[in-house]
Amino acid sequence: MNKSEHIPYELLGKYFSGEASPEEAIAVEDWIAAAPEHRRLFEQTAGLWENAAGGQQHTLPDKAAVWQEIRRQLPGAAPLKTAAVRPGNGRLMAAAILLLICGASLYFLLHRTSAPAADWVSRQTTAGIFRDTLPDHSLAVINSHSAISYEKGLAGRNRLIRLKGQAWFDVTFNPGKPFIVEVGDIAVKVLGTAFNIQQKDSTIEVAVLNGSVAMMNSRNRLTVTAGQQGIYHAASGTFELVNAFNSNKMGYATRVFNFENTSLKDIAAQLEKAYGVTIRIADKKLENCAMSSSFENKPLDYIFEVISVTLNVQCRVEKDSVYINGEGCN
Repeated sequence: MNKSEHIPYELLGKYFSGEASPEEAIAVEDWIAAAPEHRRLFEQTAGLWENAAGGQQHTLPDKAAVWQEIRRQLPGAAPLKTAAVRPGNGRLMAAAILLLICGASLYFLLHRTSAPAADWVSRQTTAGIFRDTLPDHSLAVINSHSAISYEKGLAGRNRLIRLKGQAWFDVTFNPGKPFIVEVGDIAVKVLGTAFNIQQKDSTIEVAVLNGSVAMMNSRNRLTVTAGQQGIYHAASGTFELVNAFNSNKMGYATRVFNFENTSLKDIAAQLEKAYGVTIRIADKKLENCAMSSSFENKPLDYIFEVISVTLNVQCRVEKDSVYINGEGCN
């Protein structure tokens, strides 16, 4: 069988027409990033594709005719019987060149396999938080009312995680096996880093504590580095980069908090998630007492000692419950 029959026209066509899945788009991005020559070739062939489509980048040329042109260009290839090629057809030639350059690098996509559902592990939370050490020793902290699933043993070509809701990941570095989180209609790819993903009704937010990640869909890509937040807008399919984020949003997983004039009610809500306790405030007026303080993975007893002194309250910790009463800020 001639190797031209293995060129993945469908996948390349889907990528350039904006119809590729996140996983397929990632494969293309990996090839581009592998060498400067790849990027140069990609940029050239992207231009050729646009010309081949008559200036419309998201239009596919006639498939049968393009295959005929490819076979004509390959030595020893038998002609296809499905279509004739008109001499000098620049659109077909451009598409053929594109396929020949990119096809080998994307060939493996045709042979990727999906594990049956029975071989996937699922973790789902209700009101609580679940901490899961993954098979590669990465840490996943799943926030309340969220879920992740992954192939048993993370045995696939990539370490693929599927997420619904919100989760924190501290990823073990492995350059040979990228860690990819699929959430909504985007994918987030990392090698080794710590970051938080929160899926909302109309956006997906990724905050990076250290390292960097790539957020991508079939048409766009955004690199987010430490201290930044990437926001995906589902309606438009576009990404936004913000050069700051609220570290308290990931405090449920990191137990790192920076409270700035924050009410006791809000502090209590975040500490309950992070430490798995129930906090009972005896007098409702105490809920509005505010304080500013930072805590970096401190013991719960220490945190409530600081709260007691700062807000003039008494805090009593009993197993999984904390009771707060006193005169307070008034």
